[in-house]
Amino acid sequence: MAKEKSKFNIKDQLAGIAALIAAIVAIGGGFVKYGEITTKLDALSEVSAPDLTPLAKTIGDNKQFISNNMTNLAVLEKEIELLKIQMEELKISTTNPLSN
Repeated sequence: MAKEKSKFNIKDQLAGIAALIAAIVAIGGGFVKYGEITTKLDALSEVSAPDLTPLAKTIGDNKQFISNNMTNLAVLEKEIELLKIQMEELKISTTNPLSN
């Protein structure tokens, strides 16, 4: 009976050691994952935002061009309106036989 007890104890001890090793490996894996996450967070916190100054300047320039174009368009519309009036006056003067 003494032999059976010692065999049983060895099996129990081996199972306990295996469980302890598994627990240590699991805890170690958790620390490794924590380290990876910390490294990624550090890398992300060091990244700066892109420089949008050139884009803002381009947008400002485009707004100025659009404003200039709108002014030019308004001037051209008034010129067209004036030309239409002058054409009407010319039509009236050419159709009137007494205008010569």
